[in-house]
Amino acid sequence: MENLSHPAWIEIDLGQFRKNIEAIRRKIGASLLCFPIKANAYGHGLVPMGQAAARCGVDMIAVSCLREGVELRKGNVACPILVFGAIHEREIDDLIDYGLEFSISSRFKAELVARKCKGRKCRVHIEVDTGMHRTGMRPETAYEVFLELKRQECFEIRGIYSHLATADEPNHSFAFAQIEAFTRLRQKIEDEGVLWHLANSGGVSFYPTSYFDMVRPGLLCYGLVPNGSKDPEIRPFFSLKARISYFKVVEAGRGISYGHLYTTEQQTRIVTVPVGYGDGYCRSLTNRASVLIRGQRYKAAGRICMDQLMVDIGTSEAYVGEVVTLIGQDGGEEISIWDLSSLTESDPREILCRFNERIPRLYS
Repeated sequence: MENLSHPAWIEIDLGQFRKNIEAIRRKIGASLLCFPIKANAYGHGLVPMGQAAARCGVDMIAVSCLREGVELRKGNVACPILVFGAIHEREIDDLIDYGLEFSISSRFKAELVARKCKGRKCRVHIEVDTGMHRTGMRPETAYEVFLELKRQECFEIRGIYSHLATADEPNHSFAFAQIEAFTRLRQKIEDEGVLWHLANSGGVSFYPTSYFDMVRPGLLCYGLVPNGSKDPEIRPFFSLKARISYFKVVEAGRGISYGHLYTTEQQTRIVTVPVGYGDGYCRSLTNRASVLIRGQRYKAAGRICMDQLMVDIGTSEAYVGEVVTLIGQDGGEEISIWDLSSLTESDPREILCRFNERIPRLYS
């Protein structure tokens, strides 16, 4: 820790990650586990988390685009990798050459791939739109495309999948309707060699009938249960910390930071923390967020800057170089991802994805 070249850092507890994977395995029984690792592994670090997932024995990794899949392959991640995003013609050669599985989301996309294969085998998953209305084919079209691809030697159909739109809410009628539509398509196709997958984290948490052959619980793998529900076996393993960079005593009635949106009520001690919105710590947390110092909670004071934020510690003591916890636990106190998402009226996935590469990750 003392040798860090940056005054802020993110701690990733891979031991807890393994525990989350094991807990999900127990819940899903015989279903396979696909680990979504898109968007820099939800801010946890793409290649290190891919390598950790492979060591944990996940059955498949899912990414959003070709670039993420190539980075994982260059990082020596050898397990099956599925690219979710709708493909472009110029990407097809690399998708095949890097051994990536990818989505066929329309008849047009299937025709593009067939023209580019040139005797090579393409490992594909047919994407079905059961109600998300983002990408994918209607179930009746998916059935026709499946039959067409089966007749072509260049295609190895690895899976058929869809995505739940409302599963973060338990007992939602539309989630049940999507599961039913997906089930009907499976009954129609009846192919034992194909992996059927539908369940996201909400599906795994609240809809056991959505498990099918494989599940894709992104949020759960990262230790967060949809809609803030609790699971004693699932814990986040992402912490954000920094060292105090400056200390000052400020008189009563003085404004702090840009716009003087915070005014001291009495003589107080202000410490500066070298984290800001340029690192991914939201500017909208201004005058809302808290941090932990020596196990005590203190309010962030004034506008969050690009590279720094200020904290009012009152009459308490804190020194330059002391550790500040912005996300995570210190003593009996905790600041969670859910806390920050609630303060910013956003989603925990969005909070995590904001943290960029300026802040180094430490894996343990």
